[in-house]
Amino acid sequence: MTALSFTEFRNKMASSFDRVDAGEFVFVNRGNKKRYAIILMDDDDLSITPQMAAKIEKARQEFRQRSTLKFENAVAAQKWMEEL
Repeated sequence: MTALSFTEFRNKMASSFDRVDAGEFVFVNRGNKKRYAIILMDDDDLSITPQMAAKIEKARQEFRQRSTLKFENAVAAQKWMEEL
């Protein structure tokens, strides 16, 4: 894992991307409270397949029809999953 300040990242951008390509985690700190992760993505990560679009639309319809599941707390949700 590598953590860089924004200035360090700007000065070592190419080598930072090389580290990500090699499987290393690279984080860039911006100020005291912001941290960014650099990740490698391919074209499949940027698109929604027709199957995923259909699932999203189905979930939206179920939500509008109020036919989605709702649990009062995590314990109730866990109990429901264990009963499947």
